[in-house]
Amino acid sequence: MTMTNHPNLLSMLALAAVSLGLTACGTAGDEDRARVIVIEDEEPVIKPIGIELNYASAIARSAIAKGLVGFDEQGRVVPSLAARWIVTDDGMSYIFRLNDAQWNDGTPVTAERVATLLRERIAELSKSRLGPDLRTIDEIVPMTGRVIEIRLTSAHPNFLQLMAQPELGLFKAGQGAGPMTKLDNGKTYTLAIMSQQPSDEDESEENEQTVEEAVEDDPRRVILRSETAAKALARYTAGYSDVLLNGKFHHLPLVEEAGISTNDLRLDPVAGLFGFKFLRAEGFWAVPKNREILSMAIDRPALLTSFPNVTAWQSRQKIVPEALDVAGIDARPYWASMTIQERQAVAREHVARWQSLEGPVRPLTISLPDAAGADIFFLRVQSDLRRVGLNAIQAGPDQPADIRLIDEIAAYDSTKWFLYRLTCTQMSVCLNDADAKIAEADAATNLQMKARLYAEAEVMLVEHYSFIPLAVPVRWSISRPGQQGLAVNPRGWHPLNLLVGIPIS
Repeated sequence: MTMTNHPNLLSMLALAAVSLGLTACGTAGDEDRARVIVIEDEEPVIKPIGIELNYASAIARSAIAKGLVGFDEQGRVVPSLAARWIVTDDGMSYIFRLNDAQWNDGTPVTAERVATLLRERIAELSKSRLGPDLRTIDEIVPMTGRVIEIRLTSAHPNFLQLMAQPELGLFKAGQGAGPMTKLDNGKTYTLAIMSQQPSDEDESEENEQTVEEAVEDDPRRVILRSETAAKALARYTAGYSDVLLNGKFHHLPLVEEAGISTNDLRLDPVAGLFGFKFLRAEGFWAVPKNREILSMAIDRPALLTSFPNVTAWQSRQKIVPEALDVAGIDARPYWASMTIQERQAVAREHVARWQSLEGPVRPLTISLPDAAGADIFFLRVQSDLRRVGLNAIQAGPDQPADIRLIDEIAAYDSTKWFLYRLTCTQMSVCLNDADAKIAEADAATNLQMKARLYAEAEVMLVEHYSFIPLAVPVRWSISRPGQQGLAVNPRGWHPLNLLVGIPIS
């Protein structure tokens, strides 16, 4: 198989503009309206139900279905359905006092209903990306009409970040609790402020205005679309959108060719997994010591500088971010302090020795997104492998391959989040001993012991090389100068309601 050939990037943008019927005379927006496009590689749909939400669906859900807490534009946990909360000294219980709020149908939000909906939603999410952490929840108990308690099986220092995830926004019979409401669901997804229904006691003539009329009186709107990167950038450069979200590394060449101002481009300092996941390990690649050669051979700094718009892109040689490290345990590989020339010399000697005994090593097939940026990425990796006597072939995202690029943001600041994605429930090439160590950490009640066990599991996984860490993920957005409610943040999360000045609660 050969590498996918992409047309000239400027031609891609021009064709996208023509297909959309765009010209360069788009009108500018105002602070009451935000025209937002989410970049999606897969089918560009906005469907804020289910358990596997794409980015567009997730931010739509967070706008119309509150959870107990949410994220602000800085990625900080803030009140939502809950006005405030306390945590017991042992970290095993969270007690939330609810706001005086309504569902979109006008019925009041009560602790009993929220507890029921949370139990149902957590059961639905058991097989989702949040499933491993949600298993920490033992009981959800309504204590009074406005107070709810969540009891845990073990302390979870990042529990509030977990509860702020968009999947935990609640619907009651298809109705959310705002802060926004959906006006349509066509190719665009228009959101407006959710107005409160008048109470039963307030039946005066002056308060008989319908919710629809109240919404109509408030000019604040978010017009949400989901598009491919080329179409999204064509709309932006033509003046037909104000904000682009969910840009990734492989879209960056299009940004450069579109001539986007550096003042408009924003890079989120996110954490997560960005590297190669082994899908199968056969022949040479069946041996962890040989998989280590792949990690040693890649010149990470040179790889990252192939994308000049991202000057602060950080490389990684371990799985868990340094901020979560445990004193006394170093998960970095032994060769971390070697120069790339030294590493490649060791790798080249190792490969030559193997081939003299076992014969040629077949090319490694690498599954990557179908995008120009992924082609640049592949050529750099292929060049590094050839320097040590190996070769690689590029495959599309849905084609059979030996390894696949994983590019995922961490939902919360938890070592457990990183390690669980490399267990045998998630990986076809995995290490049972590491799974056992992670399970031991899960069962530990002492937080220091838990952290140490997780750190030991990371060492085991790094040395197994079923996942080859390369860098932190890249997430970028584009917006007009002065856009309110949009800030770079470590969650890579940008709430829609704040773009038009509507608070979450």
